[in-house]
Amino acid sequence: MFDLRKLFVKETGAKERADSAGAAEGLEVEYQRLITTQFRRLGIHEDCVTIDVRRIGHGPHGFDVLVGMVRLYRWERTPGLRLLIGLPLIESRVRKLVRSTWLADYSHFGGLWLHAAEHLHEEPGTEELRDLLMTLTPPQTPASAQTPAPHPFAHADATPSDRDEATHTAPVSG
Repeated sequence: MFDLRKLFVKETGAKERADSAGAAEGLEVEYQRLITTQFRRLGIHEDCVTIDVRRIGHGPHGFDVLVGMVRLYRWERTPGLRLLIGLPLIESRVRKLVRSTWLADYSHFGGLWLHAAEHLHEEPGTEELRDLLMTLTPPQTPASAQTPAPHPFAHADATPSDRDEATHTAPVSG
């Protein structure tokens, strides 16, 4: 004989799972809103980055752990540098905002994770980024070395004279 009680028990469990999944989606939407607002305030445009919020598991207190996955897919100098250099500050701001809202009562912020799009290395801005890195971070030369070591961000096919020219310390204009 078929027991109707079992049917209702399964439906209740399914409904509870659907409710908790909806709550997780609500958390993701709120995190997305917070992160996007901070990026806008700092002048990091939505046409340069995408922001995706993902639940990656549960924390020690059983709360959902959510992270902001930031994907840099188009290089623009000012927003790109603000993102790359300012990521720790942006993450700190988001953490502070999360702690000041109801989100901290139901979830844990796992940070911002940065990923560069695969096609980004083919864009013209990549050369500018390489030049900036070479200018702002000159190679370290050991005291015993006669010639400077090649810069870690120099092109692999650059000649030694090209590398030496690329490591000058001219001011960066913007």
